[in-house]
Amino acid sequence: MHRKILEPIEIKGMKLKNRVAFAPWLGMPVAPDGSVNGETVRWFEERAKGGVGFIMSGTIDSLPSDAYLKNAPVRPETGAAIYEDKYIPGWADLIDVIHSYHVKIGAQLAAPGPMMGEGPSSSPFPNEQSPKFGIFDLMAGTILPVEEMSTERMDTIKSFLAAAAGRVKKAGFDCVELHCGHGGAGLHASFLSPYYNRRADKYGGNWENRLRYIVETIDQIRKTVGDGFPIFVRFSADELLGEQGITLEASAKYVVPALERAGVAAIDVSQGSVTHTIEGVSIPPYFPRGCFMRNAEAIKKATSLPVFGVGRVLDIDMAERLLEQGKADVIYIGSQLCADVETPRKYFEGRSDEIRKCIGCKPVLCGTPCTINYDSEVGSIPLSPAEKQKKVLVVGGGVAGMEAARIAAMRGHKVTLMEREMQLGGTVAALARTRLTAEFENIITYLGTQMRKLNVDVRMCKEATLSDADELNPDVVIVACGASMVIPDIAKGRPGVMDHIHACRNPKAVGQRVLIWGLVAAELALSLAEEGKDVTIFGSGDKTTLGGAWVEGPRQLYIWRKLTDMPLARAIPEAERVQNPQVLFGMNFEEVTPEGVRIKGKDGEEKVLPYDTLIVSRLRVPNKSLFEELQGRAAQVYKIGDCDKARTIKNAIWTANEVARKI
Repeated sequence: MHRKILEPIEIKGMKLKNRVAFAPWLGMPVAPDGSVNGETVRWFEERAKGGVGFIMSGTIDSLPSDAYLKNAPVRPETGAAIYEDKYIPGWADLIDVIHSYHVKIGAQLAAPGPMMGEGPSSSPFPNEQSPKFGIFDLMAGTILPVEEMSTERMDTIKSFLAAAAGRVKKAGFDCVELHCGHGGAGLHASFLSPYYNRRADKYGGNWENRLRYIVETIDQIRKTVGDGFPIFVRFSADELLGEQGITLEASAKYVVPALERAGVAAIDVSQGSVTHTIEGVSIPPYFPRGCFMRNAEAIKKATSLPVFGVGRVLDIDMAERLLEQGKADVIYIGSQLCADVETPRKYFEGRSDEIRKCIGCKPVLCGTPCTINYDSEVGSIPLSPAEKQKKVLVVGGGVAGMEAARIAAMRGHKVTLMEREMQLGGTVAALARTRLTAEFENIITYLGTQMRKLNVDVRMCKEATLSDADELNPDVVIVACGASMVIPDIAKGRPGVMDHIHACRNPKAVGQRVLIWGLVAAELALSLAEEGKDVTIFGSGDKTTLGGAWVEGPRQLYIWRKLTDMPLARAIPEAERVQNPQVLFGMNFEEVTPEGVRIKGKDGEEKVLPYDTLIVSRLRVPNKSLFEELQGRAAQVYKIGDCDKARTIKNAIWTANEVARKI
């Protein structure tokens, strides 16, 4: 069958073998000074081997460290660099490796913007009359200062970028990209945006002026690299800030023609701003797969240049459909290729069921290790065959237990897994039954498939006992019994009371009027409200505690937009403020009365809230009893995941690997 995704494409002399590409991604491992080392090569090589036709690097530092603003409110971590000639040989060696797989690679360059303390205009944004908190402002508890950049400083940075582009070409990269997207994250992005640019000189005001600095930088890069070297531009076609920011209509009308006149070879279409609308950059699971590809589609209609599209594409079938529909010429995949670098190759080889799909958890930004892929962590324990086959008993079929069983089986051990429920997945499978966290099912599906393919002896509806351990006589026991949610005595045994996980597993048992005790359950509250329930969520915390410590970054910002009146930019339709569920902060649970739950605020105000169902989402306690009883019954006994300490999905995956890779 003909597949569009396998069609080669040529971009200004650069020939790509297929149309799936790895999107620019931060967190590339490098030496402390920013130079390429063995880890850098391994990281890029894994993606090349994985089957993509093209790789665009994450932003490579073009400015030496002393060129950054001294009092920047947010300092960059040491990243990949190319601001001196000494970096060229390392990149050249890496590129040779990438080219050996017939994969092309580009280098993305950028300059820091308002996020780093300087930009076209000073803070606050969008203006003094309507200041809005960005994600870093919220973290700092105040609107961070941004200095207006002088034209002399602009010229200096432009020269740094052009010089870096020259090194990019010398190193052997196939193209260079000027990053002009993601709003307050970058200098050129902020000059383009009316949200961040209020200048009154020739670099501000109308679209021509706001585009001027981008065009000048492209021109200087062109003088350095020559006419034959492809220059890409990435920009946010929609900043998701409404009319105050860059809109899709304006991008098609003003930005695209200017880029064409500047002689760019391809347009890389993104969206959002790291500082104010991070949901467009690091997309949480609440948005549908393929969201924001409408932006690439609109830009493609406005230009004859090749268009790269991105927007939560998790599978190659979807990428194929998007190409067939003409929404882009090349499909970028980012988070999915961090969850499973072999996604394209597995697909092309007919092994789609072996692909580990991204769950969209989005801890903070791209560049952090993937929650469900332990190997994405630099310095992770290598996966190697076991020196001696052992009998391994895994107790508990949640994410931690299945991951431990998978790794142990891959290493050659004989593995038995016991799960007391009739479904694998544990707490994560329960959470996946609500809409906002439905993508969590991806990891359950993957691990379940792996249990079958690796011939793990899975025994369902079987609660492991000491007798089982004695009968099986395992060499190693890994206890992954998870944690139990505690219902305090004040509510225990009352009619209609259940914990968070029980509510997820038994949605038909949840009545119309729902009270949720625990601000961490914000995603459940929103999901129930979307189903038509009348929901009130309350707790003793404040607005910042909504979602709890394990809901970070774009997920948390989305929740805050939905459930609070915090001064945030609100032009994203999917994240607008809603009235259901009602949220009550600073409230303590006093008692259950015949009329409902009586709560009391810190100011002494009391309310009685009637309910059909009271859902408790508070303390989780590890189920350690079996672990303790097993001491001495096997040579090695370990506890992992929530059984060790109730934490996150990442903790479950990590602890499973740290044990199973050593036994």
